[in-house]
Amino acid sequence: MQTFELATILAAPVMAAVLLALLRGRARRYAGWIAACAALLSMIGILLLLPALQRGEAPVLGMPWIPTAGITFGLRLDWLALPFVVTEAGVTLIAVLYSWGYHHVDERSHLYYALLMLFAAGMAGTTLADSMFLFYIFWELMLVASCVLIALWGEGERVGAVALKYFLFTHFGSIMVLAALVLIYGQAGSDSFAVLRAGVRLSPALTSALIVLFILGFSVKMAVFPLHLWLPDAHTVAPMSVTIMLAAAMLSMGTYGIVRFPFSAFTLEQVAPFGRAMMVGGLVSAIYGALMSLAEQDVKRIIAYSSVSQMGYVLFGLGTLTEDGMVGSTLHVIFHAIVKALLFMCVGLVVRATGRRLIGELGGLGRSMPLAAVCSGVGVLAIAGVPPLALFDSEWMIFAAGFQSAHVWLGALMVLASLLTVAYALWFWVRIFFAARPDGLVLRQVSMGMIAPTVGLAFLTLVEGVLPGPLFAWAQHELPLLLGGIW
Repeated sequence: MQTFELATILAAPVMAAVLLALLRGRARRYAGWIAACAALLSMIGILLLLPALQRGEAPVLGMPWIPTAGITFGLRLDWLALPFVVTEAGVTLIAVLYSWGYHHVDERSHLYYALLMLFAAGMAGTTLADSMFLFYIFWELMLVASCVLIALWGEGERVGAVALKYFLFTHFGSIMVLAALVLIYGQAGSDSFAVLRAGVRLSPALTSALIVLFILGFSVKMAVFPLHLWLPDAHTVAPMSVTIMLAAAMLSMGTYGIVRFPFSAFTLEQVAPFGRAMMVGGLVSAIYGALMSLAEQDVKRIIAYSSVSQMGYVLFGLGTLTEDGMVGSTLHVIFHAIVKALLFMCVGLVVRATGRRLIGELGGLGRSMPLAAVCSGVGVLAIAGVPPLALFDSEWMIFAAGFQSAHVWLGALMVLASLLTVAYALWFWVRIFFAARPDGLVLRQVSMGMIAPTVGLAFLTLVEGVLPGPLFAWAQHELPLLLGGIW
């Protein structure tokens, strides 16, 4: 049963993508339902495996694939993968449900949902892969599916250029990851993660080179400054449901890559020389993203640059190399996914109702759109780190980790940098919902299919802030798998 449930997590979106691509005629009207059912099945498969993890088991599925090259087809769910695969599956389900109200149904809608499922399968496969060869295949599937979605359903005049920029930038990061994986494979003679868990004998110079390649390659996917250049345009042009998956789920794949490879394959002594650089990089990204959010006028770009800032928090926490930093960063990925999906969904409500995206052309929507105002308020207060909302818990741990590290001054600067987050978040909310209403601003009706999941995520943001215990336990279980199990 564990093998079946593990396979379901990945098979559900893959099979749905094939079925959706083959739909013809009147059957296409059910495309959204098929995608939602597949996303729900994938989430159920994950939840059914939780008891096995709690018993100390790690469900696996493995078989020879290319035996002569030592390449296997292996899937494995452990505590390190769990927070990330739950995040991916949850965001996918929310994005599909939001698409019911946001996406304009046409003769290509079945292909739209098929590509959403392939995007989800790429992320699920990335987190479940138990071999380097398979990991990279799913890593690239994630990129290809999302790039095609942007190219075919993007909004604006520069769709083609943005899709190409997105592909080239993120593929550049993938090439660095590929180089590191091939180097390890050459030394180990096998692509199985079991080899990494057992330890591979490498020279100090090669070890340092691999750590640099992994951190830089995965930081491109995290979109931390200055490797973020693909993100603002991609998030702005992509249809809103794809933007939600990009910002709330795909960015977490970069964090997963760092903890899965350099942080689990190498010891604390080997990774320690890079800790301060990661903390500095995270601090700079947090400040830069917040300043750009204050400077931007397009509401989607404001929230997009917020992701650059928030991923800086995650990188900073990882760079502290402390228990609080590891747990706090993992939690921040989950909470960021919830809050960022909520904020983009609120932006979608505003854009669909007004037909406007420039913040200077918006204002006074609080009375006309009270639910959107309340949900946005929950989102901006959460991203500002206000208790008892979700991100406060993870920020507390990241800040604590900064003061526990050998670089207390960086921790102090990170706390001060968080004031910029408060500034852009409150400015965004007040300007849209409580400033003077511009002349000629007419509101259109917004679909309940967009409103219902938005309200649900706002409620979840509060619940996870008040009751974070289960997620804390999940994150703490991953510690023995990191940095040589020093915890």
